[in-house]
Amino acid sequence: MDEEMGHEYKLSRLRMQEIAQGLSDEDSNRIVPACPEWTVKDLFSHVTGLAADLGGGKGPTGDTQVWVDALVSDRRERTLLSVVDEWNEVAPAFEAMIDSMPKRLWTLSYDTVVHEHDLRNAVGQPGQRDSSGVKMSAVLGLKLVKGDLATKSLPAFCAVIDGVEHIVGEGAPVLTLTASAFETLRLLGSRRTDSEMRQADFVGDLNGLWNGITHMSLPEVSLGE
Repeated sequence: MDEEMGHEYKLSRLRMQEIAQGLSDEDSNRIVPACPEWTVKDLFSHVTGLAADLGGGKGPTGDTQVWVDALVSDRRERTLLSVVDEWNEVAPAFEAMIDSMPKRLWTLSYDTVVHEHDLRNAVGQPGQRDSSGVKMSAVLGLKLVKGDLATKSLPAFCAVIDGVEHIVGEGAPVLTLTASAFETLRLLGSRRTDSEMRQADFVGDLNGLWNGITHMSLPEVSLGE
């Protein structure tokens, strides 16, 4: 999987850039339901800023959230297409960087694929739910679950993704999710409401492992995916 990271980042980037080319000014100002503090342009500013800063050796030096917020605010007065052009310019070096350090930078490929589908949801252009990037990122997302389980001293979790079993955590799993790669990505990526999580195909101690599989706050309103 490591050798796929930069390539899958690139494929997701190209798909997002293709969508951007057809968006109006009104579209670029739409709120992204999965990231309600952002507009569509803000989402592009986020992924572009990550590539520009990290690829240029300018990572956070203090509060990481302040740095992340600045990636968006620094580009707020620009047009969507100018931000997309910047991403296209800085991405090749960034993709090479991901390929050179996949074990450290896997979250950047994961993040981009997740945001591709946040974008698609925001502009009403669903698609690519069976892409190789989605399949890879569904498995990568289990790394976040593994970390949360360890931090909170919770037992193991099992995800059966497109028929393939993946177990993370210590000991025997006390909860199993069976789902497609896309639904796994969205369920474990905090893109489903509390109600939608509880209606998913979980078997076992969902309440006991809840804090280990909900990495961020859940949306209050369904994304309708």
